[in-house]
This record gives sequence, C-alpha cells and structure tokens, in this order.
Amino acid sequence: MGVKYSDVIERMKSSANLKNDSRVAKALGVTPQAISNYKKRGSLPSDLVLKFAAIYNVSVDWLITGEGAARKSAREGDSAKEETASYGAAYGKALAGLADFAALSPEEIIYVGKLLKILREADKSTVSVLKWSVDAFLKAAESGKEEPKKEEPKKEEKS
Repeated sequence: MGVKYSDVIERMKSSANLKNDSRVAKALGVTPQAISNYKKRGSLPSDLVLKFAAIYNVSVDWLITGEGAARKSAREGDSAKEETASYGAAYGKALAGLADFAALSPEEIIYVGKLLKILREADKSTVSVLKWSVDAFLKAAESGKEEPKKEEPKKEEKS
C-alpha cells in the first residue's frame, strides 16, 4: 500500500479549509517551496502529518489513507487523552525515544496507522491482548539491548 503524498496534502487543504499549498505550508511552519518539493519527491515528513493532525484535530489514518472519519468526536478525543494519561511514566519513558517522528519511514507510518485503527475499532479484549503483546515485544527489545553482567570467576576452594 503506497501513500500518495500529493493526496495527503490535498486532504490537509480540504479538512482545514485552506485555499492553497501556501496556506498548508504556513500552517505547518515550512516554506511553500518545501510543500512543492514534497509533492515532487512523493514524500512528506511524518512529523508534519502528525503536527497537522494535532493542530486541526484530524485523523492521521484519514490523512494518510483517505479512509474512515476525517475528524474524531470530542468524546473520542477525551477518552483517548484519559487513556494515554493512564499509561503513566513507564510509557512516557518508552515513548520518549519516539519523539523524532520524521525518522519514520512511509512503511512504518502505515503500520502505525494500522495499529491505531485496531486500537480504536477493536473490542476491549482484542485491544487488551494487543497492548500486552506490544508491551512484551518492547520489554524483550529493551532487555536485548542491555549488556550482560560479567560474572566474576569462581574461586576454587582448597580442601
């Protein structure tokens, strides 16, 4: 599934009632030339998509794919904020390494979108299992990065 970034920019314009690419550029804090270059190259930094979604309360899924609801209801947004807050400091620490969304590849963005779709639309038991699985994978990945402790050689006892 490829992402057509010119379509993403068009969805940005339509969702925020922006008349042209220059207005999109201004909203994102980039130059109009940058928007033109993103269209020509067929790429768009993921942090800009996330920034736009946050500013205009637009679904990232919809911006990227054009599928689903463009906007979330206020109630859905509130419950998502409450749920995010409930994760606590452990998740904050884990997510701190993900602050550079620009480093995500288009394929990674697609999978993040798919994961969000499951989390938002699935029943509670499925969401619970998915969250548990992600936590387990994260814990395994983090434990694999730790250096193994060096054991001191055992001293032989004299008899």
